[in-house]
Amino acid sequence: MNGVVAIRQLLIADAALTALVPATRIQGGVLPQGTALPSVSITTVSGVDRNIPSPGATRHVTDRIQATVLAANYPSLLAVMDAVKKASADKFPTVSGISNVVVHTDGEGPDFMDETASIYLRTQDFRVSYTETR
Repeated sequence: MNGVVAIRQLLIADAALTALVPATRIQGGVLPQGTALPSVSITTVSGVDRNIPSPGATRHVTDRIQATVLAANYPSLLAVMDAVKKASADKFPTVSGISNVVVHTDGEGPDFMDETASIYLRTQDFRVSYTETR
């Protein structure tokens, strides 16, 4: 389990977001070329766990997760990005396999345009903290 799973779970559970982007197009990892738009790719940027002497059976982990919104036009990009943030910011989801999950936004990226593919892109970073079993 990791922060990607927690973010995806929040996104696909949000009716306002899935009205714009079907859950099948909200995925962990890099999306296959040719994926219909709009879509959301969720990836790990970095992760840190607290390594302490005699840590016990669990450890606290903080992942930096990036959601990348891909859309066919700029208004769609803005609408989906707004829905992504509302669906996942400042949440405490229950996620199978991990506990004490907390999600916060951690910076929104710039706009990009892949002119060859005619895809508008923007990123949103999250900090996902949780406890996992060693």
